[in-house]
Amino acid sequence: MHRFPLSPLALFAAAALVLSPAAAMAHAKLVASTPAANAKVAKVTSVQLKFSEKLIASTVRAELVMTAMPGMTDHPPMKIAIGSAMGKDGKSMTLTPKRALVPGTYKVKWSAAGADTHRMGSEFSFTVK
Repeated sequence: MHRFPLSPLALFAAAALVLSPAAAMAHAKLVASTPAANAKVAKVTSVQLKFSEKLIASTVRAELVMTAMPGMTDHPPMKIAIGSAMGKDGKSMTLTPKRALVPGTYKVKWSAAGADTHRMGSEFSFTVK
């Protein structure tokens, strides 16, 4: 059996690749929201999103969609007009509906990229009573 010893340069290169900042970076993810996922709330004047890391502002997208309305079984999804603003920390965002949210179920969809530039996204729902 032949053994091929690794040169110090090869060992250094392998360690640098494994320990580089790019290898350590995680994707941006939603860590908290108000209202919380699956919450049932009486009133919503804004939706707060908090992320695991700073986002690249130009990559941030968010929308609010009404997916169900009491008493209407065949209610099609309806996009809600919102204003949005990134927090000064770069890790939070506020969505503000242009009109009061009526009782129903709403879905928040978001996507964004963090320092690793990989676009991530998810969605969650809440209900206004």
